[in-house]
Amino acid sequence: MAADYDSQLIESVAVRRNRLLTALLYGSNPLQRRWADGVRTFFYSVAVAALVAAVCVGYSFVSNLLAQQNAKQQQQEQDQQRQQQLNQQRQGAPAPGRPGGVVVLPIALTLPPTTAEVA
Repeated sequence: MAADYDSQLIESVAVRRNRLLTALLYGSNPLQRRWADGVRTFFYSVAVAALVAAVCVGYSFVSNLLAQQNAKQQQQEQDQQRQQQLNQQRQGAPAPGRPGGVVVLPIALTLPPTTAEVA
């Protein structure tokens, strides 16, 4: 009988230590602890989702901004090239692909009138 009492005492001390440890770590009321853990997890999830959304929006904004700058720079380069070509043509410089400034004019070839057309 004494051994039975000792084992009960040791078991009750172990249970009490376990309860004190969990109360120290998580709070005294287990129902409140479960609810608070769920709410805490929910708020952490919302915070992580908001952070992921902010990163996505920021990445989209920066990539769109860089694409617009790239397109604007390409447009400016094309405008400069066109302006240079117009300046060359106005100054009589040879156009690219035409050696020595030769200008090809379309000429209509006509044949001399035949005797049937003259009469």
